[in-house]
Amino acid sequence: LEKLADLVPHTCTVLRDGRPQDHFPAKELVVGDLIMLSTGDRVPADVRLIDGVEMSVDESSLTGENSPVNKTGMALTVLGGLGSSSTIGGGVAGGGENPPPPPLTEQKNIVFMGTLVVSGRGRGLVVAVGERTEFGKVAKELSEVESRKSPLQIKIDELGSLLAYSSSVGIAFMALVGYLLGRPFLETVTVAVSLAVAAIPEGLPICVTVTLALGVLRMARHNAIVKKLTAVETLGCATVIASDKTGTLTQNEMTARSMYSLAFPSLCFGLTGVGYDIKKSGGYLVRSASMEEVTPKDSTSSSGSSSPQRTRKVTEQCMEFNALSALFGSASICNNASVPQTDDGVPMGQPTEMALLIGSAKANIPDPRPMYHRLQEIPFSSDRKRMEVRCRPVGGAHTCTAFTLSARRHAPHNGDIPISSDGSLYFVKGMPESILGECSTHTAADGSAVPLTELGKSRALAQSRRMAACGLRVLAMAYGPSLDMLTFAGVIGLEDPPREGVVESVAHLEKGGVKVIMVTGDSKETAVAIAKRCGILGGPPTAVMSNSSVGEPALATINRRSVSVEESSEDEYLDLDAYSPMSSNSSIDDIEYGQHALSGSQLDAIGQHNLPDSIVGVKVFYRVAPRHKLALVRALQKRGEVVAMTGDGVNDATALKAADIGIAMGKGGTDVAKEAADVVLADDDFTTITHAVAEGKGIFFNIRNFLSFQLSTSFAALGMESVATAFRLPSPLNAMQILWINIIMDGPPAQSLGVEPVDERILRAPPRKVTDPIVTRALLTRAVSSAALIMFLTLGVFSNELDDGHVTRRDTTMTFMTFVNCDLFNAYACRSADKCFYEISPFSNPSFLWAMAFSVAGQFAVIYLPPLQSVFQTEALSLGDLILIVCLSSTVLLLDTFRKKFLQGYCSDNARRRGSIFRRRIRKKKKGSAGEAKKHGLGKKKVKKRIKNDVGLPMSGNGIRARNVTTL
Repeated sequence: LEKLADLVPHTCTVLRDGRPQDHFPAKELVVGDLIMLSTGDRVPADVRLIDGVEMSVDESSLTGENSPVNKTGMALTVLGGLGSSSTIGGGVAGGGENPPPPPLTEQKNIVFMGTLVVSGRGRGLVVAVGERTEFGKVAKELSEVESRKSPLQIKIDELGSLLAYSSSVGIAFMALVGYLLGRPFLETVTVAVSLAVAAIPEGLPICVTVTLALGVLRMARHNAIVKKLTAVETLGCATVIASDKTGTLTQNEMTARSMYSLAFPSLCFGLTGVGYDIKKSGGYLVRSASMEEVTPKDSTSSSGSSSPQRTRKVTEQCMEFNALSALFGSASICNNASVPQTDDGVPMGQPTEMALLIGSAKANIPDPRPMYHRLQEIPFSSDRKRMEVRCRPVGGAHTCTAFTLSARRHAPHNGDIPISSDGSLYFVKGMPESILGECSTHTAADGSAVPLTELGKSRALAQSRRMAACGLRVLAMAYGPSLDMLTFAGVIGLEDPPREGVVESVAHLEKGGVKVIMVTGDSKETAVAIAKRCGILGGPPTAVMSNSSVGEPALATINRRSVSVEESSEDEYLDLDAYSPMSSNSSIDDIEYGQHALSGSQLDAIGQHNLPDSIVGVKVFYRVAPRHKLALVRALQKRGEVVAMTGDGVNDATALKAADIGIAMGKGGTDVAKEAADVVLADDDFTTITHAVAEGKGIFFNIRNFLSFQLSTSFAALGMESVATAFRLPSPLNAMQILWINIIMDGPPAQSLGVEPVDERILRAPPRKVTDPIVTRALLTRAVSSAALIMFLTLGVFSNELDDGHVTRRDTTMTFMTFVNCDLFNAYACRSADKCFYEISPFSNPSFLWAMAFSVAGQFAVIYLPPLQSVFQTEALSLGDLILIVCLSSTVLLLDTFRKKFLQGYCSDNARRRGSIFRRRIRKKKKGSAGEAKKHGLGKKKVKKRIKNDVGLPMSGNGIRARNVTTL
């Protein structure tokens, strides 16, 4: 809330009584005040613009979108539900109920409190102040949202209460029985208090805290800053990760991937390499052959014969280079971005324009702007949907053959005088529909201009739509001596490519039982395309060509050796023939995934009580506002999911706080989102979340191993004292010895179990359920069996030493040493719940070795140092005694091996045999169903066929469930 207050300005300029008042306190604004805004001002309230001049506002603090938003004073028309329409700021244009307000990103005539004016100026009326503003709503919701307790906190609380209650009752009962059987009152109370200290695992909070803290340190090495300790473990039981697209799943670096020129209508060109760093990503220009070139004329060729080469590199010697030089030259000249030539420089400008410049550099086409003088610029506008510049070559010579020929073009009515007397040209970029409508010619293979026919326009538009369907942002380029005689250069498709490792991370999470959904503000086509590229939709992507790399459906592989390139590595480019998200099976996919994508407006149309069931199977949410994120979090939590939500804007703060794990972006996120989140990703990388999930799983299983060791120690001490009391034997251990056992066992050995390296099988296991107890039946079985053996060995040694009925120092020392050694061997066995002691590397956990060394040294000091002997009532033991004790204590390892080899189904939390009774019931039920089918004269195939016909779906996947969801 403090960070939210920092975004609100303290003063503003307001017009009252016809006079402007500077430095007017923003907190005194009222609805109806007329305020004036200019470049650099932070908006003090929600304002309806009346007029504005080239005004653009940075709304990233509110919406998380980095691009400035152009604002206008014109009224916006919003369609109602019954065909009526209304205008925001312009009255009602039709009957019916008022429609809901459009999303914040579409309210072009409203500037919101806390946003920043980056250019232009304007005036507007205050329409909301205080908690009625969008910022105020966030602050109010943020204060009302309560942070949920983590599953680990809940289970630790339950375990602590259970242990405290049961131990208190048991110890009180033993003390009462001992006193009634004649044990001295002072001795009874002393032993009871010692047992109470030993029985309660007071080291548990320490172990949990240290284990979580070490997990936080390991997460920091993966660029994840964890603000709340319990968030690390909570990620281990996360069942759903709702991730943003831009910057998290993708690189947030626009990249030119696909090009098309009418000079070669049957070809498509591509660029390899992604990102702004050319030296790191590499990249060069390639061409994809037409289907006529790919199809072999000899159809009788065997499958083992080599197929024709599909792609090849485009160099300056290729005939396609002239046409592509005109395309990239136009994109570079009609550009205001800058790409540094040095390694330490940072690209500046709009992401789209930077992508065009870097694409030109990859195509080996130098930036031509230093060779031109800009005479005129008409900036991009939402109405015209294009940008135009007029440039003259500095030395009189153009950098491209196509530009030279265009500058020599003559007017149709006068064939002797060039249209451009000074050699200047217009360069235009914008939407393909807008550019093609103004062009009369297109670039030919030799750089000349040939007439643009309707067939050519249809081809260019079809290719543009094809690129857009693949999730690319398409821009068309043109040039010419005048705006009435433009030459169409071609189109370039750009995308924000998935981050490196995202495909593998999503597949790893899905394999581990964690569902990944995408929540983005982009269009459906872009969202679905990126979701399929990342493996969120349709499962892990498969190779689309025989030689393509696994995990990249949209990437065809180019073998450089086949195109006479010296390097022997492989690069990738976007192949539109190999990848089309709008496949012919899209309707079947819609049914198979339910409705695999939902928009924000569709979420608004679904009632809150129906939302949890309506989003089953949906993995992509597009055109989503921050308020939809909060609704999704609550709907998923109602279904029992543990939700991890990512966000970066101010409006995301409520969803981040309401989620079980809120994850904020460190680079592009606002301070408000970072304060509300539990984890901050320093690099905004999705793969970091995968490391966090694995870390959380390991922490919980280490805590279980710690508990297995602690409970076996407590049970052994309580059981030994109970047996001694029941048989009227003297106490095997005195109070100081019991407390010493508690110190060295709850201390270093137990704490070192919390940092044990986790087995890979546990990391691949599905996330645990929130309802799963921390102390399972298998854990209790291991603890009780180990405690029983420790108790048997200790009492055996004690009874063997107790010859004359009087307890001597030797008797208690032998018993004491046996108990401690059994516990040390038990600690080694508790390092893993599945592996035997000889399968565990003794050097995999150095902390455990140091802890064991410290415990052994402390135990020898208690037995052999005279000052401590008087305190603990011990005496020195011979070498033979020590060998006997070690031999007896090592049987704990034999018991552990027997359990893990022959009783794994009952002593392992990961065993598949558990729940066998339930499976027998299922088999019995299936058998009964088959019997019913047989009774009615139906075989198994006929029953399956009847179900298939009734459902109308293939018998695969979750077809029946998906049909129900679609119906709902």
